[in-house]
Amino acid sequence: MPKSVYDRGLLKPADIARLQRVFDEACQRRQAHPDSAKAREIALTLLALHNAGMVEEDMLMEAVGFRRLDSKSA
Repeated sequence: MPKSVYDRGLLKPADIARLQRVFDEACQRRQAHPDSAKAREIALTLLALHNAGMVEEDMLMEAVGFRRLDSKSA
């Protein structure tokens, strides 16, 4: 019997909803249009953090909502 998408380690609906909330808030705080390069960087960072085990919404928001993504401009 084939494994479901959840058994294969893919995101569950609750994970997607959490990541979407954080993404939307981070884009708003950073004034990034959801289709922009900055927003894509936020999304990739969120996925990497989530895959590394950071699943708490407030921790994700702290990680991407305020810190600079482009360290070269610091």
